[in-house]
Amino acid sequence: MKVKKYIANDYQEALRMIKAEMGSNAVILHQNKIKERGIIGLFKKSKVEVVAAVEDYPPVIPKESITKNDINELKNLIKTIATNKNGTVTEAKEKTLVSKLIDYGIEREVSQLLGEGIDEFDNKGIKILKERIEAFMGPPQKLNTEKSKKILFIGPTGVGKTTTIAKIASNLILNEGKNIMLVTADIFRIAAVDQLKTYGEILGVPVKVVNNIFDLHKLQPELEKYDAVLIDTAGRSHKDEKRINELKTFIKYANCDETYLCLSATTKSEDLKEVIKRYEFAGDYKLIFTKLDETDNYSSILNAVYYSGRPISYFTNGQIVPDDITLAGSEIIASSIVKGN
Repeated sequence: MKVKKYIANDYQEALRMIKAEMGSNAVILHQNKIKERGIIGLFKKSKVEVVAAVEDYPPVIPKESITKNDINELKNLIKTIATNKNGTVTEAKEKTLVSKLIDYGIEREVSQLLGEGIDEFDNKGIKILKERIEAFMGPPQKLNTEKSKKILFIGPTGVGKTTTIAKIASNLILNEGKNIMLVTADIFRIAAVDQLKTYGEILGVPVKVVNNIFDLHKLQPELEKYDAVLIDTAGRSHKDEKRINELKTFIKYANCDETYLCLSATTKSEDLKEVIKRYEFAGDYKLIFTKLDETDNYSSILNAVYYSGRPISYFTNGQIVPDDITLAGSEIIASSIVKGN
């Protein structure tokens, strides 16, 4: 058996390192937060230490050769067998927490990181699970208008970007007293433009429509008058190459201070993986998850954090503006997992 210690900035990075070197058969043996020793270490962020192991045989299959059947066979093996003290293989009487998390829909590597060593969902086990989910997700990244002026919202069709923007704008105006402008580049759907204009009228803020990046640049002198400018974009299917390329160009020349990728909690994890891959060009973006009220399973959220390695900012859970939005917290996900198992 090959055993190796990995030190990384966070759990997601450690998992990527383990998967790249050991493959999907690797097992997490130990995890811990560490700090560098000495005076210099006092001023550095804590890191994570993860110990992983993998059997030397059978050999690890190269990533590009792994098939769906390989993954299904591995999952079935984990769920149905266990080794007793004599070393013989017998049917497992009770699923481990790791296998329960896998059944819930969480990626195997993440399930191992979250569930390893937790025997049952007693008070102690639930507390540890919640702490691990919180550490894995990281603290929610709230929009900060002191640092960011132009904020761009992107994402697939139908995830609720426009309503999410209205909720954020409402909170900035009502709770923080900010001077806001709304801009829409969603010229493909008349309804989207009308919807944002309606929100603008209700909130008493201006709404501008731009057809392209040149229109946005012409607005620049006016944009400077506001604390924040929230920019809506048309929903793009990750399979629509032409529209994706148009968005690439817009992002490249818009010079926005922050970008938020809006995703739906109802989207299947496999589809999310593909969406995130297609939106890699967006660079240093943050995640917003919508439609939490339409599902009881939040595994896709944890998987998206794993796939993207990006911080998460907000959850939305309904259509009511401005109420149905909250900073992304680990509590709701942990509670859902506990309830589902």
